[in-house]
Amino acid sequence: MSKDGKGYAEEGKSVGGVNGEDPEQGGQARGIGNRLSSKLMTHTFEALKIRDFRTLWFGFLGSWTGMQFQQVARGYLAYKLTGSAFAIGLVTLAMGLPRIFLSPIGGYLADRFNKRDVIVWTSLPMTILSIITGFLYIDGHLTIAWLVVLGFIQGITFAFLMPARQAFVPQVVGTGHLLPNAVALNNAGMNLTRVAGPSIAGLLIAVPHFGLGGTFFVAAGCWMWVTWSAMRVAVPGAPVGKRQRVGASVKEGFRYVRSKPAIMVLLSLGFVPLALGMPYINLMPAVADGPLHGGSALLGILLSIGGVGSLAGTLLVASLSRYPKKAVMQLTLGISFGLALVGFSYFVRLDEIVPSIPFLFLAGMTGDAYQALNSSLIMMSTEASQYGRVMGVFMMAQSIRPISIMPISAVADAITTPVTLLFAGAIVSVFVAGVAIFYPGYRQIGRDPLSVSATAEIPVIPPGSFDKPPDDGPVTLGGRTA
Repeated sequence: MSKDGKGYAEEGKSVGGVNGEDPEQGGQARGIGNRLSSKLMTHTFEALKIRDFRTLWFGFLGSWTGMQFQQVARGYLAYKLTGSAFAIGLVTLAMGLPRIFLSPIGGYLADRFNKRDVIVWTSLPMTILSIITGFLYIDGHLTIAWLVVLGFIQGITFAFLMPARQAFVPQVVGTGHLLPNAVALNNAGMNLTRVAGPSIAGLLIAVPHFGLGGTFFVAAGCWMWVTWSAMRVAVPGAPVGKRQRVGASVKEGFRYVRSKPAIMVLLSLGFVPLALGMPYINLMPAVADGPLHGGSALLGILLSIGGVGSLAGTLLVASLSRYPKKAVMQLTLGISFGLALVGFSYFVRLDEIVPSIPFLFLAGMTGDAYQALNSSLIMMSTEASQYGRVMGVFMMAQSIRPISIMPISAVADAITTPVTLLFAGAIVSVFVAGVAIFYPGYRQIGRDPLSVSATAEIPVIPPGSFDKPPDDGPVTLGGRTA
């Protein structure tokens, strides 16, 4: 009996564990899984290990949150004052127009002065403007005209801020694999606030004795956080190139972009999907209240699904920052984004909400992952002395989206929203595939510089290597300039 028991014990030991699994193999499998999971998490948030980027990233969370709060509060107030949806578009357009025309000048500032100083001195006006908006509302003097004027001034300030913010990243993390990781994490932070920001802003507006005025003050606090965080960054983001006057510098930036086929291709690859595909977000109210007949409740669900997909997509790009064939990855994401829009609009047209949900999630995931990767590839293809001006041109192209929404909305009214989105998605997929086919050097863009470089004149620069100022010394906004 004891022998049999021993035999069974030994047999159990050899067969082992639960359901006959070998405990050693099971432990090894769990160990491998844990290591892979740990490695994935490490790669996904790798750029945050750099202290300056971590400080900058948490600071940028403040600006994204502030922008979400302001966008919701300003839009709500515009509609409350006028009862017109056109007023919402007018207020939004007032803030978007300056970015189209002034972003190249913002690029000049980013290449002319310490980028850290540009961020500090452009964040302060955003704080002040938010405080002024809050006091005007409390005093009862905030009219639609004031919203337009203040929004226009904020748009000017934002046009000066964004190129410096974008161009500062490679000077903090370098131009190796950490750059696409950092850009993707920036986009992930923006998408995180896009998911949570509007709902939090709506709750704040609904709080008694706090409301819209308090929401504007909270937005001001967010911008103060941006200023304080930027001041704590050790890397100044010193200018790398030669000093020039504004006009000459801006013209040189446009000449540089035109002289680089890879950058021109990437700018077009960023512009067309943004102008034709991304307006699906703005048309979502017409989808929720139109073919699907779900009203505001369904609208919130659809926007949340798309937002979660966007967050997942940018984190996916961050985790794959070491993948060498980045152009191939962008090609896959771009075509998938267009096809996801086609699938979503097809089922919406059939009034089938359940099968449309996965396609909406995929559209959010692939669309934002595509744009994040595109931004990285542009910076990886740009010389350090041109970061700001190239980002100025890039931001100018990105700012076209508020204008492109108007004709796309008119088309949607004429042929229905689902059909419009279906054609838009098809055009995006065909365009991205066409660029990859007809531009022979596309697949070499963004290849790992340690193995092969499509832009041999662009060196790989490690983090912190930009600290040495140009020969004529650093230039700060508060100091003497030549």
